[in-house]
Amino acid sequence: MRWFVSLCLVFCVAPSVHAEQGPFALRNTHPVALLYGLPRPLGTSAPEATEISFNIEHSNNFSSEMDGATFFFFDGETSVLTYGVRRAFADRWEWGVEIPWVVHTGGKFDSFIGEFHELFGFNDGGRSAAPRGRLDYLVRYQGQEFANFQNSKKHIGDVRGSLGYHLWQGSARSIVLRGLIKAPTGTVETLSGSEAVDVAVSMDYTDTKSLSRFGLKLSLMGGVVWLGDGDLAPRAQNELAAVGHVGLSYRVNDRVELLGQIDAHSELLDSGMKPAGGSAIQGTLGGRIRLSPNAWIDLAVVEDLRSQSSPDVVFHILLGVRL
Repeated sequence: MRWFVSLCLVFCVAPSVHAEQGPFALRNTHPVALLYGLPRPLGTSAPEATEISFNIEHSNNFSSEMDGATFFFFDGETSVLTYGVRRAFADRWEWGVEIPWVVHTGGKFDSFIGEFHELFGFNDGGRSAAPRGRLDYLVRYQGQEFANFQNSKKHIGDVRGSLGYHLWQGSARSIVLRGLIKAPTGTVETLSGSEAVDVAVSMDYTDTKSLSRFGLKLSLMGGVVWLGDGDLAPRAQNELAAVGHVGLSYRVNDRVELLGQIDAHSELLDSGMKPAGGSAIQGTLGGRIRLSPNAWIDLAVVEDLRSQSSPDVVFHILLGVRL
């Protein structure tokens, strides 16, 4: 964790640059969806030389579906801890790298989430009948077992590299085109990677004018992912997947910003089962706090808006700094 300590120390020594961030940098961290190269919405602000971030996405999962010799079962929690760097270079260009660490553990928040569902009358999908605090992940497709573990698993995820070009930087609207490539550094056995190279192209759009009368900033993102020949149920894997994002932000004052967004992607595996790489829609509410002119922290809660295709809930924390 030396690099994390170094990141904190940077808050005290980095130059004072007012940082404009985009939407929450989220992707679906369901144990199946996280294997693939889905791009995050990053907004259109250009990093001031170098941007460093440490992102924690802790998700609670309870979903299952069975059809003959095909069985997907997920009961536990997954944390994706990502160290990221983005840097501007030349004119209008940027590059970025993400190094994720994937941890699967038992459900520490099972009781809290069960009580939350009961309080608001939400369908718990059978969660109340299952043991609390358990980790049990099983992926079996047409009789072939790809992952099956009941004890904690830790492994590096698939490392991602990106290249961006700022097509338009106006006073009220801006557009950035980005490409992403995902390297096969994770493994299917530990549900940390697809063991294939994925390539994505996406476009981010920011509009600070259209909704300015309400004090709102609009962010949009759309893209497509070319999925490599992954080792998880390869006969069911799609070749292409689409991603989309829409978000709104409201600046309360110079230090606090409120954000809400919806992120979605199309089906990853053509299995007919939502827990097995089905299309997903996630809703997010949270806030951003500026710790200094060059540092910030994001705090958000992500909910599954399409049952079982993404985690029941994700707690998102991002600590970032611009140098």
